[in-house]
Amino acid sequence: MVASMPEWYFIWVDGPRGPEPQKWSSDALWGQLARQDVIVRFPLSDREAELSLDQLARLHPVPQ
Repeated sequence: MVASMPEWYFIWVDGPRGPEPQKWSSDALWGQLARQDVIVRFPLSDREAELSLDQLARLHPVPQ
């Protein structure tokens, strides 16, 4: 049986100094679903999953 690859998400969370970007795998996401500080979550394509947080922040800016 082949293990499935995790999906990746780009997340904006409400940090102590304002919105902070993070990248989470689907493996880690399940334990984080109840967090109250998540502003928005974007599913990433395989190509986007390889990008840096700075690059992802430009592609998926925090909602106003």
